[in-house]
Amino acid sequence: MQFTEQVARFRDYMPAADRQTFLRLVDRIAADPEGAGSQLVYTNDSVTRGVREDHVMINYVVTSFFVVAIETDIYDASRGFNVV
Repeated sequence: MQFTEQVARFRDYMPAADRQTFLRLVDRIAADPEGAGSQLVYTNDSVTRGVREDHVMINYVVTSFFVVAIETDIYDASRGFNVV
């Protein structure tokens, strides 16, 4: 699993509980990138997928050699993060 610079920086500054959720999601993605818990992010793109757990979201691209996390975010308005 590889990370874009934006994802790596965000990961490093996440609150501890969210970082644990993020790492669980990364493990789940690495085990099965196209698993049942993921969904296509765009209807016209079959390689960009996304997963979500609690308030943490990761979008990633699946290639034949790598899985690259391209975006991550936290959605929790009560703590001042984005609102879905």
